[in-house]
Amino acid sequence: AGTMALRVGVTGRPAPWGQNRVHQRRRDGGSLPMRGSPAAHALASAYEASMLAHPLLTKAATSGVLWTVSDAAAQRLTVSEGAGQELDLGRLLRYAFFGAAVQAPLFDAYYRLQDNLVDTMSVSTAADVGVKLLIDQLIYTPFVYLPLFFGGMAVLESASKGEASLSRAVSEARVKGFGLTATLVANWTYWVPVNLVNYAAVPLEFRVLYNNLASLVWTVYLSRTQNKQEAS
Repeated sequence: AGTMALRVGVTGRPAPWGQNRVHQRRRDGGSLPMRGSPAAHALASAYEASMLAHPLLTKAATSGVLWTVSDAAAQRLTVSEGAGQELDLGRLLRYAFFGAAVQAPLFDAYYRLQDNLVDTMSVSTAADVGVKLLIDQLIYTPFVYLPLFFGGMAVLESASKGEASLSRAVSEARVKGFGLTATLVANWTYWVPVNLVNYAAVPLEFRVLYNNLASLVWTVYLSRTQNKQEAS
């Protein structure tokens, strides 16, 4: 049941920890279902081939690009509102680094851990999805991810200025990201429906990609929230 069923191969046994489902589909003689224009088909084929050869590197590169695009959009919005100058390239690089070096590997490991823990105690597909959603929104996001984002961005910004301020990073993580915050409430309104689809319908190997695409909007919000608070 649940996602575990998606990771069953020719032998009928669940795929072991870390096994790439793209490899499994290729061994079974199939491929991922693709629809749409020839260009979209070619892009999907190229992405699948890259996932086959270098799964984590592909996720990291995709995440880095999409986080850069999100922050660029956030900066352009600020400029259009008359509250900012030209694009801050240093800030773009910080978001690209966080997306590639933190976001992608963190979520890759997180989704795999969720599947291995929850699916082994599976009751039903609906129950699996519900448990994963509760873990995500009540434990992982308020006590791991948001503190890591705000604290990590504070560390990167301090480092870019040649400073070393661990106390500032801890303060940013605690005040802006830890526990029940305005950002967490906004997160619930967006990510609960988004992750409901993610856990119910997206195969494990493509959850990071789905998360990154959904994050195009959310990271614009995070970027604006972080920088507005810093300016005040």
